[in-house]
Amino acid sequence: MPEIENESRKIFWLGGSPCSGKTSISEILASRFDLDVYHVDDAFEIQTQSLNPEQQPNLSRWLASSWNERWMQPVEILVEDAIACYREQLAVILNDIEKKPDRKSLLVEGTALLPRQIARILSNPSQAIWIVPTSSFQKEHYSKREWARTIVEQCDDPEAAFQNWMERDIRFAEWIEAEAGALGLLSWRIDGIRTMAENAEEVARHFQLTTD
Repeated sequence: MPEIENESRKIFWLGGSPCSGKTSISEILASRFDLDVYHVDDAFEIQTQSLNPEQQPNLSRWLASSWNERWMQPVEILVEDAIACYREQLAVILNDIEKKPDRKSLLVEGTALLPRQIARILSNPSQAIWIVPTSSFQKEHYSKREWARTIVEQCDDPEAAFQNWMERDIRFAEWIEAEAGALGLLSWRIDGIRTMAENAEEVARHFQLTTD
């Protein structure tokens, strides 16, 4: 493990595919167990300004592309591009975390936390979990996100772009489950039957978090 975890600060990793409730769960856990939270997506908005095309070629190419260029590609390519970009992103994430104060334990949440990469730096399997939505849960909740529709409206065929986006995330979720399972790491499906509070309770149990 790089020098981002020590005796006074554990790091918990909450990965998974988009629209699975990672942010909501992380906020519940942070409040209940007094954790710092690192939101990968929020941090990336700042990190994009200093990416190095030589070190992060896939990320740089993705960011330079238009919404139409992104979402009108074949789904297989969309999945491959997402995985390639997330692999490059972890180094940026770790560098960012190293610079942060270590006053308390840290929960890192984000889609870019790929199981095999996290496994290499993981202190204990109980400190990582990947959550993925069922396809029905994903589509229902994405359809409520106005910003997603605003994005695909900029594409030549908005409906096809949206379907490509949904199918990419479904296949990415399947890939995450398979990779976590092959490594003996826990992944868990979100189907909407449990509330987010109940989902957070299950994650806390896996992380072995207590209020003592």
